[in-house]
Amino acid sequence: MAHHLLKLELAQAARAAGWMAELEVSGPDGRWRADVLASTAHNRRVALEAQLASITAAEIRARTQRMATDGVRAYWFSDRSRIPWLGAVPSVRLVRQGEDLIAVEPMARFTGAYWDPEPSIPLSEFVSRVLTSRFISHTPHMPQRHVVRSVTRLWAHPKCVLAEAKKLRDEEKHQRAAQEEQERAERQGYARQEAEFAERTARSDPDRAALARHSARLPGIDRAIAQAADMFLTRVTVGWSVGDSRYSSGVPLVNDHGTLLAVFDPLPLSGPCPDFLLDVRLPMLFPTEERRERFEEHRAAGERLRQAVAAELADDEWPPRPCPPQPEPPQDATPPRTVGQREES
Repeated sequence: MAHHLLKLELAQAARAAGWMAELEVSGPDGRWRADVLASTAHNRRVALEAQLASITAAEIRARTQRMATDGVRAYWFSDRSRIPWLGAVPSVRLVRQGEDLIAVEPMARFTGAYWDPEPSIPLSEFVSRVLTSRFISHTPHMPQRHVVRSVTRLWAHPKCVLAEAKKLRDEEKHQRAAQEEQERAERQGYARQEAEFAERTARSDPDRAALARHSARLPGIDRAIAQAADMFLTRVTVGWSVGDSRYSSGVPLVNDHGTLLAVFDPLPLSGPCPDFLLDVRLPMLFPTEERRERFEEHRAAGERLRQAVAAELADDEWPPRPCPPQPEPPQDATPPRTVGQREES
């Protein structure tokens, strides 16, 4: 009798929502039978199942899948206090208050970081929300709090589902940015170590001293040295490692300990800007604005070429040809400066 009465109330709720409702409708070849089959003129079909007898989660999933194979969504209703399959399939627990049935769980709203319970609502309103897609069955990815029990699937408004998806995308983006920043910091550390080793090695070669003195007479380098000294508040000289391929034909400017502080007048090359100048994240100083612009244009063109090649390879058949990775220019890297341009306080 309880099962029959629940079926009648489900059918009445579906009709109140503007749907047609029939009791005890069998599927093709008798593979399934719906307690209440709600349908529309556009051939949308939903089975409203009154499940009061004991059943396992595996069995109720199998019954749900048999209906889904024939294009019928199955939603399950029970007024039992202990429902082991609640949330394993689209389902709701009901309680009776006087003459009315009330939907109590698992309905939730997303509050920005958690899923919190929705207030209980009458069965008729719940069925109306479900049939009009104001409630959808959703698998939550963020934690559930203040709930009687955590479930695999709950009922939520589509806006809450979209809000959770946006939250997950933002967190993934933040984690990816943090990982990229850590990788950039590691590359910067390795690049600085390489520069220090190159400078120590060069200072053991007397011929390098003559090359450094020659580079110290390049046009505009005096102003570059003064600018670097003003930026770092230390004495700056031309490094003995001048001519190292890392500097893209530029001149290293170092302090008395040989620590690389800046690179003067690196030249555009035939390929992309060397990884070192991007990884080390130090100022690049130029004798003229025209030289700085030419270098920047070349670097931008190289980056566009790298992205175009990567996109073309992504469309090729697997496996694609290997493409040497080029790091993105760091967002917070110190931009190249023209000699004479000073940092604002």
